[in-house]
Amino acid sequence: MKVTGVIAEYNPFHNGHEYQLKELKKQTGSDYLIVAMSGDFLQRGVPAILDKHTRAKMALLNGADLVLELPAVWATASAEYFATGGVSLLGATGVVNTIGYGVESENAALRKELCKLLSSAPKSYDEKLLSYQKEGLSFPLARASALCTLLPDFTMEEVTLFLAKPNNILALEYEKAIAKWNQAAGFPIEGCALLRRGDNYHDAEAHSVLASATAIRNLLQEGRDITPFVPASVAAVLEINRNNFIFPEDISALLYERLLVYKDMGYEGFADCSAALSNKIAASIYAFRSFSQFCEYLKSKDLTYTRISRVLLHILLDIKKEDYNRKTPLDHPPYLRVLGFRNEAKDLLKEIKKEASAPLITKVADASQILSPSDYAFFKKDLFAADLYRGLHFPCSADQLLKNEFSQEIVIL
Repeated sequence: MKVTGVIAEYNPFHNGHEYQLKELKKQTGSDYLIVAMSGDFLQRGVPAILDKHTRAKMALLNGADLVLELPAVWATASAEYFATGGVSLLGATGVVNTIGYGVESENAALRKELCKLLSSAPKSYDEKLLSYQKEGLSFPLARASALCTLLPDFTMEEVTLFLAKPNNILALEYEKAIAKWNQAAGFPIEGCALLRRGDNYHDAEAHSVLASATAIRNLLQEGRDITPFVPASVAAVLEINRNNFIFPEDISALLYERLLVYKDMGYEGFADCSAALSNKIAASIYAFRSFSQFCEYLKSKDLTYTRISRVLLHILLDIKKEDYNRKTPLDHPPYLRVLGFRNEAKDLLKEIKKEASAPLITKVADASQILSPSDYAFFKKDLFAADLYRGLHFPCSADQLLKNEFSQEIVIL
C-alpha cells in the first residue's frame, strides 16, 4: 500500500490545493492520500474561516481519502513545531510512505544546504543569530544574515529571497522533521517537494484561477464571487456556510477579556511569550481596540506581527510553554483523531489501526478511556479550542449553531 501525507490548513480549500493533491497522487503513485489538517485555529495565530469538519469535507470532496486533526498545540505553533507535529502525526499512522509539500523556489541545492545546516544547528550559527538580533534585526533578517555567513556558495540575496517565501520556510521545516523521523523510526518517509503554481502566498488580490487563500478570504469577506478560484464542490459548501464565516477580528472581545484576567499575573507562562513581551502587553492593554489593531500596536523591529498574533492566540487558548516541553516518543502528537474519510478508504483505516504507534480516535466520548491522563490533557485543549470557536458564532439561530465536539459526527463521503 502506497500512502502519501500532506500537512495543511485549507483556509479555505482552493484550486491550488486541488492541483497539489492530484499532482502528488500522480507523482507518487499512491493508493491513498492522508491530510493532517489544523483544527479551528491556525499557525499564523488566527481562527479558521470555517470549522474543521467543514474544511475536512472540502478536502475529502477533492482528493483526500482521510483527514486527521493536527492538535491545537502543534497547529498554532511556530513553523518548526507545526512541521514536527504534522510529520510525526503522519508518521505515527504507520502507513505513510511519502509526505508532499509545496515550495516557491526551484533552488533545491540551496534548500538542501539550508536543511543540513539548520538540522545540525552549529554553535556558530546560534552565536551569529544572537549577535544580529542584538543589533536590532528582526528574527527573519537575523536568521538570513547568520545563515548567509555559513553558506559561502550562495549570495545574501539568494538566501534572503528563499527565506522570504513562507512555503520555502515550511518546506525546510518539513525536511528537517522528516530527517529526524527517519533517524528514530523503524521505517523511512520520503519528502516530495512540489513547485507552487499561480499567485503568491500573501497576494491579497486574485490574479489567476490559482489565487491565494488570502485573496479568497478577502473576497468572501467582501461578499464577492469566488467561483473561479475554488472547485465547484467547495463553492457550494462555501455558499451554504456564508453566514458562518469567522475572521480574525471576531476573537477581539474574547481575547480582550482573557488579557484582562491575566493582566496582574503576566503572560510569560504562555507559549512563545517572553518576559519583555508580557510586560509590553500588560502596559499596553488599554490601547486594545481589536485583535489586528493590537498586533500592529505591539509590533516592532524585533517582534513580527505573526509572532505577536501567535502569542495572543496562545493566551486565548491557554497553551503554555510547558505544553511544548512535554516529551513523547519522537515528540509526536499522542493520538490520531479522525475528522473524516471516504468510504473507499476503509482498508486504509484498517491498516492504520493495525500499524499505528498512537491510538486512533473516531469517537470523542471514547478519548478519556483510550488516552492516558497526560495525553487526554492535550486532547482537552482541542475540545476547549473547538468550544471557544463554536462560541464565536453567538448569537445565532439554532440551525446555524455548530455542534459540540461530542455530538459532531465524523464526515464520511
